[in-house]
Amino acid sequence: MVLLDSNIFIVDRFFPRDALYPQNKAFVEKLASIDAAVSSFTLLEICGVASFRLSVDELSAWLFGFGAIYPVSVIDMHGLRSNDGEAWWSIFIEEVAANIAKKMTFGDAALLREAERHDVEAVITWNTKDFIRCTQLDVLTPTALLRRMNKQ
Repeated sequence: MVLLDSNIFIVDRFFPRDALYPQNKAFVEKLASIDAAVSSFTLLEICGVASFRLSVDELSAWLFGFGAIYPVSVIDMHGLRSNDGEAWWSIFIEEVAANIAKKMTFGDAALLREAERHDVEAVITWNTKDFIRCTQLDVLTPTALLRRMNKQ
């Protein structure tokens, strides 16, 4: 499984004139053939950005039915179901704070925490520089992942 960053969906839905849009669109069109997911935190980040441009009904559809809009899984926050809330929160804050200390935004720090805890194959983002120096996981652009898949 690969974990996707919010920028893929934000470019797809809101920035058709972005220089990356054609490559991004090609990637989005292949999502059904990729074992891909977004974390619950990433979904909340996407919906926060989208809230400025979507109607309440569209936003609700994104928040509660994202997998019907894009063929990806939405994964729960790692460990939440196996710990009591207070214990989970303590661990979560410690791990995200460690990522923030690597000069990451909260959204990127939370995504990286989930990627490492879920042991994903790679983080897929247009902002590879935000992750590559902070993890041992593969960090690829959507285009790089498609190239890798075509070689296999």
